[in-house]
Amino acid sequence: MNSSERLAQLRNQFSSTHWPRIDALHCREQQCVIDLFIGSDMHWLEGHFPQQPVVAGVVQTHWAGELAKYLFATGDECIRIDNLKFQQVILPGQSLQLTLDYSTGTTTAVKFRYSRDDTLFSEGKLVFNPPAASSDL
Repeated sequence: MNSSERLAQLRNQFSSTHWPRIDALHCREQQCVIDLFIGSDMHWLEGHFPQQPVVAGVVQTHWAGELAKYLFATGDECIRIDNLKFQQVILPGQSLQLTLDYSTGTTTAVKFRYSRDDTLFSEGKLVFNPPAASSDL
């Protein structure tokens, strides 16, 4: 599948007011970088906070996990989050990048990072249960 087809599938899968607009997707080996735009009409901005809406940390983590599961063979269950740090708030109207770095070994993990230029918004590491082995019974 070429990159424009993969981007179209990603946009189709994650197109609602629950998701940021996906402007671009760049993948190589074990890494994907997704260009995002935070629209002011997003569902998750309602009530968080009335005077200055922000994207909550739990939402950022949810987006990273769901996009990682879609793009990589992570397994379905995130069992823990390591090294979670929130540096700057994400506001409506911002463009940013979500970088996902996939790794396997004793665990399956995806490091995520929301950033724009030299600004780091948040980062962490999602650790997943390994995908269930298929049986030929």
